[in-house]
Amino acid sequence: MSLGRIAVAWVAVSVWLLAWRWTEGRAGESAPIPGREAVEVAGEGLLITLFGALWFASLGAGAWWLVFLLVGALREWPPRGRRAVLRILRVIGAGGLLAWVLPA
Repeated sequence: MSLGRIAVAWVAVSVWLLAWRWTEGRAGESAPIPGREAVEVAGEGLLITLFGALWFASLGAGAWWLVFLLVGALREWPPRGRRAVLRILRVIGAGGLLAWVLPA
């Protein structure tokens, strides 16, 4: 897996996460995205991308959605209503982007 593909995947996941955060802000659930928060989301995107790259380059023959479901659930544990479910779906969506961009 090339560094260029990982960089493209990182940008795709970061855009996905920023769009999600922007949508939450429009729904009134959080504040608009200032510069610092955008940097934090880009860092989160990098970590998810590196995790996905490790998964797809080594073990990931299938069931990527299950891996990202578990990661999202661990991240949001204990669940706190509908918002937790939406944030888990957010991580699964990022995993779907990685499944589309990263595999050979």
